[in-house]
Amino acid sequence: MVRRPTEGPGHKDEPDLPPNLFVIGLLHDLKEGGYSRRAWAAFWRASWIRSVQIFQLNDELRASWLRFSIVGVMGIMLAAVAVLRTYGTTEAILFFLTSLLWWGVLMFDLALHLGLMVNLESGELQSSLGWPNRLTEVRGFAAVWVVWAAHWASQGSYLPLVGVFGLAAFTDLVDGWLARRRHASTRWGRLYDPFMDGIFFSVAAISLAVIGILPQWLAALVTLRYAFPIVGGIAFQLVRRRTLKVRHTPWGRASSASIALTVFAAAAATFFQVPFTTIGPILYVIVGITALGAFVTILLKGIEQV
Repeated sequence: MVRRPTEGPGHKDEPDLPPNLFVIGLLHDLKEGGYSRRAWAAFWRASWIRSVQIFQLNDELRASWLRFSIVGVMGIMLAAVAVLRTYGTTEAILFFLTSLLWWGVLMFDLALHLGLMVNLESGELQSSLGWPNRLTEVRGFAAVWVVWAAHWASQGSYLPLVGVFGLAAFTDLVDGWLARRRHASTRWGRLYDPFMDGIFFSVAAISLAVIGILPQWLAALVTLRYAFPIVGGIAFQLVRRRTLKVRHTPWGRASSASIALTVFAAAAATFFQVPFTTIGPILYVIVGITALGAFVTILLKGIEQV
């Protein structure tokens, strides 16, 4: 059995994410350039060239990305047909275009970051995306569908809302399990799993708040909970000129779990048309406490790395 980087015998904690030397070099050049327009242009140009080189030189990984992209488009087409039959032509066209646009954005971003498909155990670039990463990407894509599902829920059609949340729950539970079971954890997965969680649950909370299922302040808290580490992490890298030792924390897991439970429970209550006022406030308190714990943990971890 291959041992994970920085893992010692009997050590069961999640290891720190190894430093990305290429990014660190770019950050140093950016700093030395005084963050000027020329320095930023050189930064993005070098990043683009590196991404294109990896995309062109790894035939199997590129083919895996292409197959996944095509399957995604086919899935969107099938979903659009279902929308056409249920909600009409106008809804189907808008659904198809917005879904295709968001899928294109995600696939373009994925193509630029195939170099992050480095297995954290072997240190080698994978020959395929792997199912854990595919499921993580699907969860991020589901954000656009949750907007549509909330729209239809406001019209009294609740089944799509349950379906989208079921898809998100499945991918959230299975991707990490598969990565651990198959020893397929990657740098991309470590970075993008919390990012995709943030996209989906922030959009979900906002969408449910818009139609009156969740309070607006809770949607704002959920969005802040996920935006804070992302913005802070980017600022840290620019100032300290090194990549973060990204890892999950107990408070972070608890916060994500409480947010997921609250959002899923609100959607289920809407579907079954039962009051959410009894259990809702209890879940809101739990979300607030765990979010505060996550904020404090992020700050302390950031100070440690400074």
